[in-house]
Amino acid sequence: MNDNQIHVIPLRDFPIVQTGDDISGLIESAIRKKSIDLIQGDIIVVTHAIVSIAEGKLYHLEELKVSKRAEEIAEKIGHSPERVEVALREASEVLREKPVLITKTKHGIITDFSGVDESNAPQDTLLALPENPDASAKRISDSLSNSLGFDIPVIITDTQGRPWRKGAVNLAIGVAGMSPFIHNIGREDLYGHKLRGSLVCLADQIAGSAELVMGQADEGIPVVIVRGVDFNKEDGTASQIIRSKSDDLFS
Repeated sequence: MNDNQIHVIPLRDFPIVQTGDDISGLIESAIRKKSIDLIQGDIIVVTHAIVSIAEGKLYHLEELKVSKRAEEIAEKIGHSPERVEVALREASEVLREKPVLITKTKHGIITDFSGVDESNAPQDTLLALPENPDASAKRISDSLSNSLGFDIPVIITDTQGRPWRKGAVNLAIGVAGMSPFIHNIGREDLYGHKLRGSLVCLADQIAGSAELVMGQADEGIPVVIVRGVDFNKEDGTASQIIRSKSDDLFS
C-alpha cells in the first residue's frame, strides 16, 4: 500500500439507475461532476444492485407465478413465496430449506435466497444477482480503462452473511483487472520465519472497506473509489475465490 494509507472515496449523488443504462458511462459522468481525477492504481467498487438493475435482472411481482414448492418453503420459514420462488429459479442447488433458505447459485456462490433481495430494488420487483458478475466487471473495467487511457480494476460486490460469524459483510462477486488475491508464501514475518501458506483475499477486503461508505440502506452511494492499495495486475476473477467441492472443508 502506498505510504500505508488507503483512501475510500464515495461517488455521492449517483443517479437512480434504470434498466438499459450504461454503468461505466454513469460512473464517468459522476466522476466528472464531482471533479475527481482518477489515477493509476485506483479501484472502482460497484454494488451489484445497480449492475443487476441496468442488466434487467429484475423479477416483477405481478408477473411472477409461484410454484407449489416455493409456497411450502415460504410457509415453513415465514418469508414471502415470491422471494422463495425467485431464489429457487436462481439456484443450481438447494442446500437447506429451514430455518433459512440456503442455496448454491448458478455462479457457484453459496448464500441465503440465492442473493435475491427487495432492498434497493425498484417498486414491486425483486433483485437477483447479475447473470455473470465477472463479465459485468470486465465490461465496466474495459470501458473505463479505454476511456481513461490506463487500467482501472473493477470489483462488484454483494452483502452476505457468514456461516460461523454474526453480521453481514460486503464480498466481491465480480472482479476484473486485478488478481483477487495476495500470495504471501515465501515472505518473512517480523521474526524471520518464512511463511509457508498465506493466501489473502484482497478483493473481499476491498469490498468490505468500500461498504464503510456505501452503507446498506438509503445512503445512495453505489460506487466507491478505493485508492492506495497495492494489487497484482494479473487479470483475475471472483470465481477464483469460490472453493471447489473437493476443497470444501465442511461438506
